[in-house]
Amino acid sequence: MEKSLLSECKQSSSLFFFALFNLFHISLGRWVSSARIFLSGFLPLLQHHQRVRNQDQTVITNTEEQEEEDQYDYLSREDAEMVMRSLGLSPDQESDDLQERYSSKEMSSLFEEKEASLEEVKQAFDVFDENRDGFIDAKELRRVLTILGFKEGSYLEKCSVMIRSLDGNKDGRIDFNGSFSGKAPKGLKMSISRAKDMRLPLMNLVRLKGTPILEQLHLEETLLRASSDNWCIVNDGTNVPTIVMGLSGKPSQLLEVGPVVKDRIPVIKRFTGGGTVIVDKSTLFVSLICNKDDVPSVQPYPRSVMAWSGSLYGEVFEGVDGFQLRENDYVFGDRKFGGNAQSIIRNRWIHHTSFLWDYNVRNMAYLKLPSKVPQYRLERDHTEFVCRMKDYIERSDFVEKTVKAVGNQFAMKEVNLEDIDSYAKGEHVKSTRLLTVEELREAMSGTAQSA
Repeated sequence: MEKSLLSECKQSSSLFFFALFNLFHISLGRWVSSARIFLSGFLPLLQHHQRVRNQDQTVITNTEEQEEEDQYDYLSREDAEMVMRSLGLSPDQESDDLQERYSSKEMSSLFEEKEASLEEVKQAFDVFDENRDGFIDAKELRRVLTILGFKEGSYLEKCSVMIRSLDGNKDGRIDFNGSFSGKAPKGLKMSISRAKDMRLPLMNLVRLKGTPILEQLHLEETLLRASSDNWCIVNDGTNVPTIVMGLSGKPSQLLEVGPVVKDRIPVIKRFTGGGTVIVDKSTLFVSLICNKDDVPSVQPYPRSVMAWSGSLYGEVFEGVDGFQLRENDYVFGDRKFGGNAQSIIRNRWIHHTSFLWDYNVRNMAYLKLPSKVPQYRLERDHTEFVCRMKDYIERSDFVEKTVKAVGNQFAMKEVNLEDIDSYAKGEHVKSTRLLTVEELREAMSGTAQSA
């Protein structure tokens, strides 16, 4: 019976499932772009179970068998909408991308002639391979299919049948090295243009290294106010130690102004709120500029944006003990390593973070203990309150995992720094500025008089 089941499943038209899988690719972007490779192999078996379950127990005539076989050559709009809803998406009823019914020729037109690379196959394998042991077993397959909402996928026995259909050495597991060590399976194709047609949110990625923090902040303010695109800006360190204050920050209250002036430490007032930090080459910066409509689960309010960011960085630090979002700070246990600031305008917002990869204890002496501090700080000084991120994660791993986490929610497009001007339209208010020596001396004078 099992042999017959596998035989019938393998004879089913693969076009139905390629079209079905293309919807996953469109809906979930990179995550599904990876998973499609294996789902295209498993879904025929899964679909067969669903069809057999609803059949009468009577003998099927050859004519009926042929009619049922023919149904595999079509993908109905109802099927397509079912898949999208199982993923938590709302199909666009007015979109031409979802027809009432797709014929085999129409389904084949959904795909461009671009073969999947071996790297893509490995990424897909890792989606299923939860414990990263190089194998996919029935339990791991059941986990993914259950998440996607396929009821038949919740049965371990049926997942085992699917595994056995692709299990070369019959050990009950799929081995990446044994199955895909040569080259990627043929016939697995992508449809990037179709994803664009479905208006998958686009995120422009800008990678910087050692860019002065003042230049970075000017860039961010321009992209927030004069661009209509989503942006992810990653700056791996800044060139010189610099103090950055929130828009309403007062040097006399937040800085040891005398040493700051004496040592000629630059002081910047940024265009967002938040606290005061001193940054240098050991600080990592990640800024996210988003349109409200492209992140519908996030309301344009500080608490909602913070909660979303906490979830995003939860992916980055998955498996790292003690990570959490605590009173607007990113912490390991009760020690801060990431501080945030935001600005929300109309239907756009920016959330940017300074991560302490490392820090110079001497630099902390330039900062006063602010009058308003998080409750969990418990009157600890700067060195007892903060920690070094390098003790928990590799620097390059953090950057790549952050880009990957953002890429799970957006279609990523890298943009060179020199090309950014073409994205900014019109004039805008410029709030970020470098404080003058005169302003700092005036603050120092005011501090002395009040003392």
